[in-house]
Amino acid sequence: MMTKRNYGQLASQVPELIFALGTDRQGKPTITMMTGASSPVDVAFLSPACVTNWPRCTGDGNFGTMWGPADIQKAKFSLDLTDAAINGEENPHFAPFAALLEQVDDKLLDFVHNNQLKVLGRKNLAREEVKMLQIRTVRPKYDKGSGVLVGHSVQMSTGKYAWDGMGGKFARTINVCDHTGAVVPGGNVAPGDVVAATCYANQVYTGVGGDKFGIHWSFEDVSVVCQRSKLEVRTSVPIFATATYDFASTYDDSTSVMDTTPQFSD
Repeated sequence: MMTKRNYGQLASQVPELIFALGTDRQGKPTITMMTGASSPVDVAFLSPACVTNWPRCTGDGNFGTMWGPADIQKAKFSLDLTDAAINGEENPHFAPFAALLEQVDDKLLDFVHNNQLKVLGRKNLAREEVKMLQIRTVRPKYDKGSGVLVGHSVQMSTGKYAWDGMGGKFARTINVCDHTGAVVPGGNVAPGDVVAATCYANQVYTGVGGDKFGIHWSFEDVSVVCQRSKLEVRTSVPIFATATYDFASTYDDSTSVMDTTPQFSD
């Protein structure tokens, strides 16, 4: 059944992160990630409010989409948190959040580097060489045309179906809330909304693509702090006021539509 998690502040959990090496039923190495030296618990926290661009938080998640699975049992809910501007201003909360996640990734990197033979089947790799195999949590976004860095994002996903502890599965839902935490029945998360989420470290994965490793971050609830439609609308672009033209005139809505009526001559 679903685990009850204590969502605290990520900053207080990073210094007490613990990684432990184990094996699964097939004898493959596994890495457990917890926090708290005296009484280890899951790494779970509340994210800051960020703009989301590609949310899939309701219905069947990514099932039926061009990048989703063909089997609904493998469907996932997804959410990305980006550093996009809010109301035209840089989001001041993303950089500290990203810095904390970088610290988490660095601690995992050190652990894998020290246990590279068991985890990666490699030896004598330098730390930077191991880092090249790590899929980092904070991912850069580049313009497809120019290749210029345009921002950063944190990707999270949660399986639509979860084990029920009795050999079967049950369909889970993501609670969509307003900014006060009240659940909104039938609520939706739309691209461009400013959201916060209850996030947790689902697992540390290894062996992806052969020898890639990283942290799978998931989420349980999403708070729509501000819908995109309710964000401030830009009312002026001051740079245009610096130029003057003799033929300038006040904008008139009545003449803004081009007359496309056919003209005929005798």
